[in-house]
Amino acid sequence: MAKHQGSHSVTMSLIGKTSGSRIGSGFGSTKKLSAYQQMQQWRTKQRQRTEMLERQNAIGANLFAVGVSETQTATEMLFNNVAARVKKEAKAKLAEQADTIDKALGTIEEQKAKGVDIKV
Repeated sequence: MAKHQGSHSVTMSLIGKTSGSRIGSGFGSTKKLSAYQQMQQWRTKQRQRTEMLERQNAIGANLFAVGVSETQTATEMLFNNVAARVKKEAKAKLAEQADTIDKALGTIEEQKAKGVDIKV
């Protein structure tokens, strides 16, 4: 059993050494990059990340602007509705008060016509 394990490890080491160098496929081997190539790859990745962040920021800014715009529009509509309701209620109260004043003046005129002395 010990002989089998020994021959197995030799076979594995031969496969690892010969497959990449004789065939030239590069499978199982890593290609070394120069410092310049590594820097180029790093810069490319950084540029891609920066572009992605800029796109995300632009999308976020647009969504925020739309949200503010919609909120502002909704607030203006609410304010206009409240203002219209208050104006309508104020007109109704003024009309009611005007009617009350007209009735009071009418009563005073009737009393004066009857000869009643009313001081206002």
